Amino acid sequence: MDVCVTGVPQTVRTPTSLAFQHLLKAMKPSTLTLVVESDVAIQTNSSQGGFRLLVSAGEIEFVNVNHTQELEDGWTHTGEGNAQRAWNFTWISPQDNTSSVEFIVFGNAVNGNGNSMGDAWNSYGVTIPGSSFEGTLIQPDVDQSYSLTDFSLILGGLIAILVCLYVVVK
Repeated sequence: MDVCVTGVPQTVRTPTSLAFQHLLKAMKPSTLTLVVESDVAIQTNSSQGGFRLLVSAGEIEFVNVNHTQELEDGWTHTGEGNAQRAWNFTWISPQDNTSSVEFIVFGNAVNGNGNSMGDAWNSYGVTIPGSSFEGTLIQPDVDQSYSLTDFSLILGGLIAILVCLYVVVK
């Protein structure tokens, strides 16, 4: 499954700042489309997908405000907006073109069966330099894998549950 942001002049499918570089010119509006592409079959008259968009600077204006909502310092689909896999918006870049802007997108393609079986998700992140940016770009880490600490906490929790069950049963 791909999560991509399309706009003039090209479609972005991999984290690269070069594809977005034309966007970051002071206060320049860019018309973009967030697209969730997947092999998960689309069911008509049902949920098809969703997204979560985080942008570190600039202004976001979605074309259909009934399909999107601002939520917790980002944007996401509404209940009405999950009946599609593409959302159009305008991004107005910040006035400071010496900085960079981070875009992070999480996408979800659903099969409309009401549970997560058969659904797919993915994420995408890119840092875009301003036209006068100087310095090192750090690309966002959107990897959702578990760390050794996560596994240790999960294992510790399972052991604690088993000990509690043993004490209760004994």
